[in-house]
Amino acid sequence: MAVGRRLFLGAFTAGAVTVAADGTEAVAVGDYTDYTAPAQFWTRSTTAHAVTAVMAATSGAGAALNVASQNPQTSALNVTGVETARGTVKITHDGYADGSDADGSALSIDLQTHGVTDQSGGTAAQGIFVTATTGATKGALLVLRNNKGLDDLVVKGSGRVGIGVRRGDTPQAQLHVVQVAQDAASAILAEGAVRLADVTAAPSNAPAALGGGSLYARDGALYWKGGSGKVTLLAPA
Repeated sequence: MAVGRRLFLGAFTAGAVTVAADGTEAVAVGDYTDYTAPAQFWTRSTTAHAVTAVMAATSGAGAALNVASQNPQTSALNVTGVETARGTVKITHDGYADGSDADGSALSIDLQTHGVTDQSGGTAAQGIFVTATTGATKGALLVLRNNKGLDDLVVKGSGRVGIGVRRGDTPQAQLHVVQVAQDAASAILAEGAVRLADVTAAPSNAPAALGGGSLYARDGALYWKGGSGKVTLLAPA
């Protein structure tokens, strides 16, 4: 039995049965309730959600909302928002002070392969993909903040990457790493070779306010340009 489109006035779907506000039930087809698409839910309320799904059970594998699609040509879930100071999707993990949720996460992504149940094959899908189809964003592409006053990792719209920079600061290089813990052995540790490609011209030592100097390779030789601008050959080509 098909269930026609209706205004959402307190109806909800529980398991395979759709229950309307008046308590009537729609007949399920197989494991699911069949309905005439599109089913639209909307409200003009300024305080209530258009749809709320609550899983009251405190154990088991059931989810409050399960979305699945068999159409390989489009997304299983589309979300569009017009927020000015909120995320279009807001995820809150209500954790436990005793640390018992150490294996939990606010977002979990499993890149499975269709039809494969073991480790014999791997998908080519990307885990996280960010793009700007109508023009480059003026904001940041990625911001991770866990320590007070710091952008632990930030990727600006310009492509500059900052690690441990102050919140809101613009990274001063393509990759700007700040040694936050002064008792750490170094800001960067490479367990392996580090290659310096030749530069076409000696670096400008910018920004000058940070002092220091620049280590670089030119024509296969290694140079150091100090704060005074003096260039010293450290190793020949």
